[in-house]
Amino acid sequence: MSRWRTLPTNAVDQLKADLRADPFLRYILLLSVVMVGFWFWHRIPNFATRDEHSRLMDVMVAYGSVLENPSYEGLKAGVEWSRVPFGATFYLYALAILPVVLVAAVTGDLNAFTAIAFPSWEFGHYEAWAATPEWIWTWSLVFLRLTNVVAALGCVYLTYRLGVAIEGRTAGRLSAVVLSLTFGFLTISKEAGEDMPALFFVLLALYLLVRYVQTDDGTLFLAASAAGGVAIAFKLTAAPVILFIGVAFLLRAHAADAPMAESLVRPKLLVSGALFGFAMIVLGFPTALVAGPEPFIERVFGGSTGRMTHATGPDAPIWWWFLRGYFSAFGLPLFAAVAASVVGVVATLRRRASAFHGTALVLVGLTAYVALFSQWHDFRVHHLLPTFPLAALLVAFAFVRLRERSPRIARPLLAVVLVTTAIYAGVGTAQFASMPRDEATAWLEEHGEEGDVLEITRRDMQDAAVPHSMTVRHVFGEDSDEEAAMTCPRYIQVGYRDLLYLKDGTYYRNGDFQKEYLRRLLNEEYNYEIAAEFGTRPPNFVPQRPTPGSFVDLLRLGVVPHTDQFADEQELAANQYTLILERKQAGACNPDRHPPF
Repeated sequence: MSRWRTLPTNAVDQLKADLRADPFLRYILLLSVVMVGFWFWHRIPNFATRDEHSRLMDVMVAYGSVLENPSYEGLKAGVEWSRVPFGATFYLYALAILPVVLVAAVTGDLNAFTAIAFPSWEFGHYEAWAATPEWIWTWSLVFLRLTNVVAALGCVYLTYRLGVAIEGRTAGRLSAVVLSLTFGFLTISKEAGEDMPALFFVLLALYLLVRYVQTDDGTLFLAASAAGGVAIAFKLTAAPVILFIGVAFLLRAHAADAPMAESLVRPKLLVSGALFGFAMIVLGFPTALVAGPEPFIERVFGGSTGRMTHATGPDAPIWWWFLRGYFSAFGLPLFAAVAASVVGVVATLRRRASAFHGTALVLVGLTAYVALFSQWHDFRVHHLLPTFPLAALLVAFAFVRLRERSPRIARPLLAVVLVTTAIYAGVGTAQFASMPRDEATAWLEEHGEEGDVLEITRRDMQDAAVPHSMTVRHVFGEDSDEEAAMTCPRYIQVGYRDLLYLKDGTYYRNGDFQKEYLRRLLNEEYNYEIAAEFGTRPPNFVPQRPTPGSFVDLLRLGVVPHTDQFADEQELAANQYTLILERKQAGACNPDRHPPF
């Protein structure tokens, strides 16, 4: 038990020792702070992603339910309310917004939380969002995003530690720098969700396993099992960590002086590790504690298997989805470096006796995640997040080994990779300061007057530029009646996803009536004229997406950071193109205008 108590202290001591021993580390961490934290507050008080929206609403509804009914039943009802029964993110974000709840109690705004309990699902809970004071959303999202920034910084340091533990100080520095310049990693650091906290615990488990293989300290194995369970409780796609643990156990037996068969007979350690991990998973799902096993079992076994066949993007070969994700996340030069590094590290694996076991674990991790996603219909950049630090480590290992053999080749090659990657990531990160939806929201706040109405055809407010102070008319799924058709809002908003109706044969958004309506609206035939637009207008308003299965179309994704994405991940500038139309004459309605949504 005393060994367990010293683990947090040892971690702090290790960080202090690294800062003393490595003068470059503080500058690497400073670079990381700038890159992951730059403009992390974009879109606030609106939401960056649907996941961010759901995670915050989960905890706000739970707070409201408990405040309204301070009992076990109130807690149970609040926890059970959710889009889906998600796990440990609930605890993390309930703690993150606790200061906001306390301030609301002091200022007399606590009724805002009780009023938000069990809100309407229409237009992404817009009514509850609009009725709640803006400062509550602003500071709640700020605290949520900051937890993600801190988790991202923790991931950078753990990547550094892994590099140092496996290959030495130079590899640690280089891997941390590469991760800090990986654009896909940076985009996910600027939203709240379960991806980054899950990655932190995956890397923590991996580091503890590397140290276990090197030292044969059983406490580290158990701690890694617990960390792996927490990672899975945050996000089920962290499941390959179970394979990490099993392979680490085998590698430790391989490294031991005793015969391997004898070293494998450690039932107490294996059973204890499995129980630790399973306990963390179960405890990490609050629904398992208040609603019984059924929601937990359905989420873990039903939801995870269903994701393999659930289509959230067009049909395309799986290699196209991998290249699409990695081109966008890395940029072409870093992608080429990663691909070459994997080959180089595998080829020299046997020659690095001291680094063999740690390098093997990293390779196993990368292979496991690639194998997992290769079974899916499609995936997003944020799903690939766990592979980014593993790829950064392999790049570092490859360059360290190349420098030992051919320093004249390694140095200029490394310089080219780092400079081009820094430019790609720097441009992409800087663009967060001028995102189209943020600019559209600011324009509406500046030009709108009291009583003005904004019409939007999106399903969720997160997909649109919505000022907190403006009344919104949401027409997606509304009943068609004459009164609704004759309503004349001052502004109509058209976004990138609306424009997809103008492109023939698109995934998900097709329809002749919608296409004709949007074309006439954009041609200013309904007594509305274009008042402002934000972002780059697609040619003739028709989005140009990479053709599914086309390698050539994908190349642009590795050159331009903010490119077209699919489905529910954070939408970058290309997806945020926003057009505002304003009514030409007050009171003049065109009876032919009827939004067919």
